Amino acid sequence: MTTQAKLIAMLATILAVVVAVAQGCDLRQFVSVDAPRPVLESLDLEGPITLAQADAVYEDWVSYVRTNTERFEASIEAANDRYRFVHEWVSMGISAAGEAAGGVPFGALAFGALTGAAGLMLPQPKLARKRD
Repeated sequence: MTTQAKLIAMLATILAVVVAVAQGCDLRQFVSVDAPRPVLESLDLEGPITLAQADAVYEDWVSYVRTNTERFEASIEAANDRYRFVHEWVSMGISAAGEAAGGVPFGALAFGALTGAAGLMLPQPKLARKRD
């Protein structure tokens, strides 16, 4: 056998071994995915992830976003419930005070002055536009 034939046989054998080994490997572990830093930080992951991990990380991210969105919506709804409760009680108190003020001498005048003064403390649209 000539030297060139031995070289070709050796290269063919090496190529066959490399192909056989590569076939048994998960090549997705060698391909990296550039995930956004906020995604990695929110899921407590370090550094780049591989394509083999990408599906699991994506499912974790979707679950994280869904869970936190539901929590935020529940928090907003609870705050709206508290606001409606407080607003209703304040409205009832003002109505009761207005009715009771009619029975006191100069009560209606005092009630009107107090509600007017309270109205002056509310933010006015003109001033709010100037601050923005």
